[in-house]
Amino acid sequence: MYQADAGYFRLHLQHAASGQFVNLHSYASYVAWYGSTSFNSGLAYSSQTVASGSFSVSQMSGSAEYFLFGGDGWCYCIVQTASTTYGPLIFGAITKTCTFTGGAFLSDTYSTYVRADIDGNTNKWKVGTSGTDAVRAFYNATTRQLDSYSPIAFNGVTPLYPCTIEVGRPTPSYFYSMMGFAPGVRLLRMNGQYVNKDIVTLGGSDWMVFSMSYGGYGFLK
Repeated sequence: MYQADAGYFRLHLQHAASGQFVNLHSYASYVAWYGSTSFNSGLAYSSQTVASGSFSVSQMSGSAEYFLFGGDGWCYCIVQTASTTYGPLIFGAITKTCTFTGGAFLSDTYSTYVRADIDGNTNKWKVGTSGTDAVRAFYNATTRQLDSYSPIAFNGVTPLYPCTIEVGRPTPSYFYSMMGFAPGVRLLRMNGQYVNKDIVTLGGSDWMVFSMSYGGYGFLK
């Protein structure tokens, strides 16, 4: 559903394969979004269930740049937040590496919500930094160590690391299981070699790169 709402606009999308919903709303200076496992057109934008928490990104005042990247089940919008700064609006379905109900995710790269109906949960959105509800995704500590010396000195290649997504488990405490990875986005170390909107070509794929608050990212063109 797409319609005017309180002087702005609301947009509700459903991914046909997974059945997951994402709900978006424009405001005067920012766009907000959150996930849900159901949709009711009679409910307010902020009242869909079962709901994840919400994110927002504030666009630069005046004429801001927007870059859209997408594929089957994923959509990423990179928003210009200042003259040389960009912020992400990311949602979709992860590419699973195991079998479970769920897989929808949304993120601002700093934190990530993932629906994962595991360990007896139903319609469960995981988020956080520790415990059974934690999510480790995107620019985590492991990746920061892996890319400390990028590009690789002997061949000049800049590694693009998959954005893996892990979630907390109850037994043992603080144990994580890898659930999959976010499609169409990779991590990289900009390291002065690249600037925003540069293109990195690896094999037959082109990636447009951006330096954001929580690291460098390449998005599949």
